[in-house]
Parts: sequence; C-alpha cells; structure tokens
Amino acid sequence: MTAGRITLHQWAPGARPQDNLEVIQEVVRNACAEGSTLAVFPEYSSALDAGGPSAQTETVTREGEWVSALRDLTKDTGVSVVVGALVRSKSTALPHNTMMAFSDGELVASAHKLHLYDAFGARESDAIAPGDIETCELLEWEGLRVGMMACYDLRFPEVARRLVDAGATALVVPAQWMAGDNKTLHWDTLLRARAIENQVWVVGVNQPGPLAVGASQVIDPVGQRVLSLGAAAETAACEIEPERVTNTRLENPMMVARRFGVEPKG
Repeated sequence: MTAGRITLHQWAPGARPQDNLEVIQEVVRNACAEGSTLAVFPEYSSALDAGGPSAQTETVTREGEWVSALRDLTKDTGVSVVVGALVRSKSTALPHNTMMAFSDGELVASAHKLHLYDAFGARESDAIAPGDIETCELLEWEGLRVGMMACYDLRFPEVARRLVDAGATALVVPAQWMAGDNKTLHWDTLLRARAIENQVWVVGVNQPGPLAVGASQVIDPVGQRVLSLGAAAETAACEIEPERVTNTRLENPMMVARRFGVEPKG
C-alpha cells in the first residue's frame, strides 16, 4: 500500500472568512503541486477575532459560499481538506466549533467540538455551543479512515477512543492550543498518548505563537514523530504509511485485549 502525502498549515486566521478562504485555497493548490492529497488547517480557520471567538466573530453555514468554495476546491485539485470553522445552524442560538472534511467536491464528514475550553481563565462557552454526542463521521483517505476532534477534546481520551471504535485509523486534531505554563508539554504528551493508546496516526495542526504554542506535528502509531513544526507560522508536509497501523496492532494486539468500552455520561 502506498503512502499518502499530507500538508499541515500552521497559521493564525484573521477576522474575515473570505480572506481566510483565499489563504486556504492558495495552500491547497500549492499542496497539490507538491504531491499532497490531504491538507489540514487549525481550529477557527474560518474566522477569529483578537485571538478568540466572541459574539462578534463571523460565522459560516454549511449551505453558504465559504463551504461551497471548499467543496469546489477539493474537486478542482483532488486534495482533501480538513479544516476547523465557526459554523452557525438553526438548531442552536450559538454557533458550533466544527471540524469539516471535504473530498471530491463534497463535505464528507464533520464533528462538533464536544468539550468547550472553559479553563485557564477562558470561557469558550460564552460564544460557542457544545456539540451533541452523535455518530462518528470519518474521511476515507489513502487507505486510512480519518476521524476529527478539536483542541480541548484532546484532554479527554474517550473522544479519541470513540472515533477509533467507529473505525478511525488516523486522527486529525485542529487546535488553537493556547500558550501558557506547561501547555507545550501537555500538547506534545497528549498527542503522543492518543497515538500510542489507540495505535493510530495522529495529526495535530495548531495555530502559531505568540497566542498559541504552534508545534503542529504528525505522530505514527507507536508514538514517534514523523513531522514536527516550531512555534512560528509554517507550512510543511510528510508522508503517512497506512500499513503502520496494521503492523503495530499485529505486534501488540491491544485492541483485542481491551476489556472496557466508552459510554456517554448521564
């Protein structure tokens, strides 16, 4: 089985969705020219005001032009896209923090952020509605099944485990992992833990400093970093081999040995 090439774009989105869309389009076209078939972007890549979401932050809709342009982009380039966006729907007064996967001209999978960042003095829930616990949706890419989870969800191992139980063999984590004491340590450690305990590829794509820690990375199913970025804005790519998941699980059959499942609280 051949390896798939993935491009990570570590950047700080601006306040206008149209401006951010143009950046995404340029990155994806460049990724296509360099042989990548998947490009991933951080949390809040649709719009972000002054470092964090607020009632004034612009939103997009699933039926709107911003999402439609990403569908067209994947059809034109053949590059799949995973992106975090602030998405408004009719079901809630506040928008959702939503991870979306596009491929072959379609929105093929999405996942709302489940655990909002009401921690370290922040109050994401003032501007964002938490996602409901719904059926996991996965992106089929280069022999892997890709699940999505957002930033603070990384601290809750059951989110990753539900995706793996649904068949995910790779996880993409779009994030705005904020800077602070021990925050880079936590980001690095939790990404590796999710890879090791689930024996899957993990891709963490973060925003850069100074507000966030950067450190976007790709980790293989045994916890080894294949790609690691610094703190500044950067675009980088690497190859991912799907057979590493199979080989890792054959050598250490943890999934067979498991004795516990995951149940929603309440």
